[in-house]
Amino acid sequence: MQDLNIEPLEELVVTTKIIHEKIGRHEVDTIMTRRKGLHWLTEMSGKRVLVDESATMDSGEKLGTTLCFTPHKDIEVSEEERAANREMIKKVATKVMIDMGIW
Repeated sequence: MQDLNIEPLEELVVTTKIIHEKIGRHEVDTIMTRRKGLHWLTEMSGKRVLVDESATMDSGEKLGTTLCFTPHKDIEVSEEERAANREMIKKVATKVMIDMGIW
């Protein structure tokens, strides 16, 4: 497995789980490691990425390793935007319930 060169920017919550599975004709113990918290990592392509969480699934030499991550978005949502979004959700939910004859 390539070194991900993980650089935490805050405390990471790391969980590891071993999953016994059959992939094709191979039975393997896949080691899943999940990291929650803001951190930098190096993608398989070599590019550095800032992420909110990441996970690796290592199925051994024959089947390899999978990397998944949620890129960090540096967007702050204002309280006004949140209130407007909540109001829109209420309107849509009310319309759906009226259309279904529930309300």
